[in-house]
Amino acid sequence: MPKQYIVHDDPAIMSDRQRIAMADLAPFGFPDQWEQIWLGHREDGLFVMQCIPFRIYGISLFDIVRLDADDMLVEVAARGGHRTLRALIVPGLTDAEVSGITGRVNSIAETEGFVLEWSGDRHVAVNIPDDRDPALMLAFMAEQRAAQKLFWEWSDAKPFQTL
Repeated sequence: MPKQYIVHDDPAIMSDRQRIAMADLAPFGFPDQWEQIWLGHREDGLFVMQCIPFRIYGISLFDIVRLDADDMLVEVAARGGHRTLRALIVPGLTDAEVSGITGRVNSIAETEGFVLEWSGDRHVAVNIPDDRDPALMLAFMAEQRAAQKLFWEWSDAKPFQTL
């Protein structure tokens, strides 16, 4: 099976000095899949996450990470004080239903000051800083889950790991 790449077309943070690296998704149940990550440089040889992970567990925006010589993510060296909430809208909904859900997620994020990234039109990753209350977003996610319109999770539901 050929490798599949999950990319960040519009990373949460854009800066002059960025680096793109990869994370192997096999440890998280996605064999032959890799997620592209955007990183900011630091003076100590470590990097700062500048995108919100779509499928990598145990990592969030502003976490400090280490790469190996092949530019593969190998370690979360320090937490950046943020969490990632991810949601996947189920297939089979009407265009109007999908549009309603995406519009509400975008609206809540804007109102609450959350940064988010979309992968396609059905998969969203939302950055939740530790000093912000996610209650409104969580209530919406729970409501949509109960209606069987989406699935959601925290990215720290599992720890970061490598093979």
